[in-house]
Amino acid sequence: MKINGYFVFVALSFVLMLFISVRYFRSAGNSSVGITSASGFNINSERSATVQKIWVVPGQQVKAGDVLVELTIFELDLELDRLQSRIVTLQSERLEKSKLARSEMAYVKAEQGVEIEKINSSIAQLESELELNKKLTSEFADSPSNEKDNPTYKKIEALKLQRTRYEEAIAIKISDIRQESETEETLLSNQIRLLEKEYTLLQGEKNNLNKVATAQGVVENVFVKEGEQVNAFTSLLSVNPIHPATVVGYLVGKKTALPVGTEVIVRAQENKEITATGKVIGYGSMVALPDILQKSTAVTAYGREFFIEISQPNGFANGERVLIR
Repeated sequence: MKINGYFVFVALSFVLMLFISVRYFRSAGNSSVGITSASGFNINSERSATVQKIWVVPGQQVKAGDVLVELTIFELDLELDRLQSRIVTLQSERLEKSKLARSEMAYVKAEQGVEIEKINSSIAQLESELELNKKLTSEFADSPSNEKDNPTYKKIEALKLQRTRYEEAIAIKISDIRQESETEETLLSNQIRLLEKEYTLLQGEKNNLNKVATAQGVVENVFVKEGEQVNAFTSLLSVNPIHPATVVGYLVGKKTALPVGTEVIVRAQENKEITATGKVIGYGSMVALPDILQKSTAVTAYGREFFIEISQPNGFANGERVLIR
């Protein structure tokens, strides 16, 4: 039993050592050291403009979407005001055209309506006379006379035909007024639509003059002041990212260079929980390792630079030592 227990202990120790080797030293030959890197960048003005407002100061931390600098172009503002005024004028003109058309149609109806009322009144009077004559004729005549031969009946029919003509004339005039109004309103609407599109484009151009932060960072320098006239491509301010976007690694000794595009894992040396995925994007020359990576010996270590693009966002600090696997 003692012999069996000893062998069991040896077997368990072997398994434990194998696990530690696989878990912590696997692919150690492909592991490298490196330093996170984040280069500051300048924000420039694409066009000649005036600095209207500066919203940040050096050392201020900003996040994505924060407005940094507001720029304005006097000529652009004038053009926007002109377009806005023109749009408002055309909209008012279109409204007045519509009101005028309705007034003209109402006037035609009222004007012709007076004549139609006169005709209706004459028809009603003649129909009363015709009815009275029919009663008198029926009392004294042996047989009823033909109504259509009566002159009063013919007058009534003529007046009804005249009324129909008046109603047709009203419909034609109203149709002409409506068609003319709709044509003019359509032309005005098309002009308004074109001006609104132009206004939207220019307004977008004006909004693009304002410079906003594209990612978290710290303002390093502000190169302009409010009210200053700047030329195209003038640097307005510089921003340093809070978190690095690249890692500079070093191949020391006989380590094998990974093909460009290879995915790697980057882990902080001080805090193993901070990791990020990355991709090899290129190689540099043989250089001396930075002091932070040099061992505490009198011999300077050298290695070949290679560059890794790491995912965003990440928890690394700029200039932090990392392990690359």
